[in-house]
Amino acid sequence: MAIVRAGTLIDGTGAAPVRDVSLILHDGRIEAITTGGGTPGARDEVIDASGMTVLPGLIDCHDHMAFHGYELAGRWGLDERSSTKHLRTARAIEQTLAMGYTAVRDAGGLDAGFGAAIEQGLLKGPRLFTAVAIISPVGGIGDRVSPSGHECLVPHDPALPVID
Repeated sequence: MAIVRAGTLIDGTGAAPVRDVSLILHDGRIEAITTGGGTPGARDEVIDASGMTVLPGLIDCHDHMAFHGYELAGRWGLDERSSTKHLRTARAIEQTLAMGYTAVRDAGGLDAGFGAAIEQGLLKGPRLFTAVAIISPVGGIGDRVSPSGHECLVPHDPALPVID
């Protein structure tokens, strides 16, 4: 069991912030919230966050975790090797969790393997909800045909369905 001693708790319900709280965690989940310090057991891990504010995890409802720029070469994956792009994406996912986001809906572009990697403990990150493909109008960010009419040179990902 772990105890997080927080300076202030904002519970996300609209109630007033509560000062001097302890969150009792069991198996990574909040089991109870008490006011005051309480007395931890000999085996309890105590995390001192007394100078900090604790609040529920944030939810990002629209992101593209694997997109690292909007220029055409980057959009089509022509400016970087896939291995370094994947490492850059993994770093972005870890940083997103560190910023307080505990759930992210990726609206297209993120390989579902990143969610599996998080579930398997290979990567630290928020819960990921991934789209199969971007919904895009003609000429939009998900259109694989350039304004000049040339199609994207990058082969289609065989793990994704073909969308006409």
